[in-house]
Amino acid sequence: MSGTQEKWVYRSSTLHADLQRKLDPRKFYWISPTMGGIVGFILGVQFGIPIVEEVIVVYDGAIVARPPGSNKACIIGKYDDLVNGWKCLLSSAGLTPNERLEAESLFAAKMGYPFDALN
Repeated sequence: MSGTQEKWVYRSSTLHADLQRKLDPRKFYWISPTMGGIVGFILGVQFGIPIVEEVIVVYDGAIVARPPGSNKACIIGKYDDLVNGWKCLLSSAGLTPNERLEAESLFAAKMGYPFDALN
């Protein structure tokens, strides 16, 4: 038996389903297909075209994404623009405090949050 304990985190299955429903990019006319793909990547569902399998934020703030089944990646935008779009989406979606916290956690886990972007 190992001495390390696994952390047990409660995650509501309905919380994630509610997030997918409320943040569905098809509900927001201003979301670009690229932003829709990023939202799908963050939530773990396939929203929009392009479908994004992997995202990397490089040192100069560019976002590089790779579609499924491809070895090639391309620059799809700037990190600052993504953070602003994400905050606008969360503000527009009518999320509860728990949903907002979960959405922010998913974004931080998949995309990262530098301290200067929190302002």
